[in-house]
Parts: sequence; structure tokens; C-alpha cells
Amino acid sequence: MSFLGGVFGSKRTKQQFGEQALAMVRAQGTEAEFDPETFRIHYSVAGGERGVIGLDTIFKKTRAVTPREGNRMLFDFVAIGPGLGAATEQPNAWEEAASRLRPLVRQAGDLGTRMEGMRVADHTLWRPLLPCLMETLVVDHPTSMQRVHPAQLAEWGVDAETVFATARANLTGLALDSVARYDPGAKGGLLHIPDTDGNLYAGALPLVDGWLAGIGHKAGARPIVFVAENVGVLAGAEFSEHHVLHLVNSARERFDNAVRAVSPVPYTLDGTGRLVPYRVPRNHLAWKEIRSAEALLTANVYGQQYDHLRADLDAGLLEDYAAKIMHFRMQDRTESTSAPWTDTVPTLLPRTHNVTLTDIETGATFPVPWDVLEDALDLKSEEGIYPDRYRVEFHPDAEVMDRLRSLSRFD
Repeated sequence: MSFLGGVFGSKRTKQQFGEQALAMVRAQGTEAEFDPETFRIHYSVAGGERGVIGLDTIFKKTRAVTPREGNRMLFDFVAIGPGLGAATEQPNAWEEAASRLRPLVRQAGDLGTRMEGMRVADHTLWRPLLPCLMETLVVDHPTSMQRVHPAQLAEWGVDAETVFATARANLTGLALDSVARYDPGAKGGLLHIPDTDGNLYAGALPLVDGWLAGIGHKAGARPIVFVAENVGVLAGAEFSEHHVLHLVNSARERFDNAVRAVSPVPYTLDGTGRLVPYRVPRNHLAWKEIRSAEALLTANVYGQQYDHLRADLDAGLLEDYAAKIMHFRMQDRTESTSAPWTDTVPTLLPRTHNVTLTDIETGATFPVPWDVLEDALDLKSEEGIYPDRYRVEFHPDAEVMDRLRSLSRFD
């Protein structure tokens, strides 16, 4: 049996799969090593940029396809990995770089990944965008893309806001063209730009000023958009509750089947034109599906972050315990998330739907919704950690605890 047959056929193993992926990464002129314990490839490119490629998702995707298709999927996966393309030099002059800047919408769970002591967050230009998501930038090249390093701002003589604004503005042509082509009366009112090869950077269209508002204006209804995977974008409008449900289910299917998933959550614009999560009341036909999408994204991203924070704790780089998130389904089939806070234990709480408070002496535990806890306490996010975590230690006084117990429930 050939090596590829061993990887993608009945006798494939994770070790073989990882070695094949490693060979593909190194073939791009990139220094890389495969870690079989975490099933990840750690790489570094010219200029010292480092990153990590997780192989779990693509390994699962290739199990159901032919060896030839599996080989192609793996190659495409590692070829579009962020930061690859070491053979291409970064432009030094701002004038040279500006027109090639592109924005990306990505999950933020791996910002704490460390390579040689440095976190991804420290050598990548990024900023918070939406709950559990970040906006980051790349320089687009004909066959690759390279992340922008914070040190390049000084080289270019510009600030971060200018760089982000320039990257977004570079998608104006695509934004105008896609709004012009959008027909609310066709294709069930959906606008789907697959952008399979990622060359259009269509997944970043929601970041372009006026694009989503233009979709809403043509539809005559509140616009809704999804960035379910790392390529392409899906948009529609709030024509009816049934239509919203159809949109949410369509996006969830794309998210579940994505090689590189981003978010199954719907987004819209607030009154100021800012991109925000799309929310509906509990009696809305699509509420449970939207809640499921929020819970899944929260669990996935905070779960990734937990692994990195726990590694920092074990290495003596962090003093506080990072609470582990739990994703569960209640009896009425509502999905939710929760995290534990044990009295006297310094804890970094993720922003979950619920928090369970436990008395260390009696073991008594009760849950409260996050909003209830936030109203009762002055919670402050811990600096340098994203997605946000909130440092807590001692439970509040007896009066506050009694009030919290009276409001105890899982939301």
C-alpha cells in the first residue's frame, strides 16, 4: 500500500496523517515540526513569525473521502493556513503593502498558543471583533498570505487603526459589486458568495462600511449575515421568522461541515451601524437554534483558550486557575454553557450563560445566570486575555449570596 493509501485508506493513523501534513507544510519553504501528542503542526516563517495548525478537524473530514480527495483536502488545508508562504518577502514600504492588505474574521481561541515562549497574540496584529471572534490582517500574495506583525507598524510609519481601515477599504469594490448583484427576490432572498479558494476574502465583507446596510436596504428588512467558515459569506434579511430559521440552519450546516469553521452565529447591525450578534426573543421560531449556535461557538473558543491557559498554569506562567466551560442541553432542549466558581479559589471565569458557585467546606452548589451575577458584582475582565475572562476568588458576603440563591436557576 502506498503512503497516501495508508494515510487516507483503511489503515491510516494519526501519526501518518501528521507526517504527511508536515511534509506538505515543509514543501512550502516553512520550518515546521509535528507534535503527535496535541496533533498539531508548529511552524515558523521568514521574519520569525510562528503559528500552529490543528489537524483534528481535517483528519475527521478526510476519513469519509477517497485517497485522492483526501490528499487534495489536506494540501488545501495546510496551504491556506495563516502565515504560510515563507518564500514571499513582506513588503517594507507602506505604499507597497497598503494595496495588498486584507482583513480576516477568525476564532480567537488560539491567541494564547505559545511557541518558544511567545503567544500568537504577541506576534500577530489583531483586535477583538465580536464575542469569541477577532479581526486580523494579512498581506495578500499571488499564492499565499502572510499575517501582519505588530512590529511592521513602525516600519510602515502608520498606526493600527490606519492599517485596519486600509485593509477593509481594499474590499470596497467587491462590496459594491455584491450589493449590486444581490436580488432579494431570487434564491430565497439569500446571498451566498462561496469564495472557495479564498482569493476574494469574501468572509470579511461584513467588516466593510455600508455593505451589510446595503443588503438590508435592498431587502427592505433588517440584514443578517454569517461567517460560518474561513471562506465565503452568507447573507439574507429578516423577512419572516421562518426565513430567519432557514438562514440559521443553512449557516449551521456550513459551519458543521467546514474544514476551518469560524462561527454559526447570525450577525446584524445595531442602531449605529456596528456589527453585533443578531438576537431574538425567546418566543421567536429561531431562538433555540440561535442559542445553540451561540453556545457552540462559546464552548469551542473558550475550550481552545482553556487548553492554553492550563498549559501556562502548569508551566508556572499563570497563577490563577482557568475555569473549564461546560456545554450542555437542558430538558426543554435549550443549549447552554456554564463555568464553576469555587469559593476561595482564584479563578478566571469565562463569560458563559451561567456560573455555578460552590462552597468549599460544605460542597453546596447552585447556579446563577451570568446577567444575575454581573448585576450583583463588579466583574472586571482580566487584562491580556481574550476572549474575556474575569478574575474572581472569594464569594461575596452572606447578603449577596442569599440574593443570588433566591435567583438561582440555569438559563
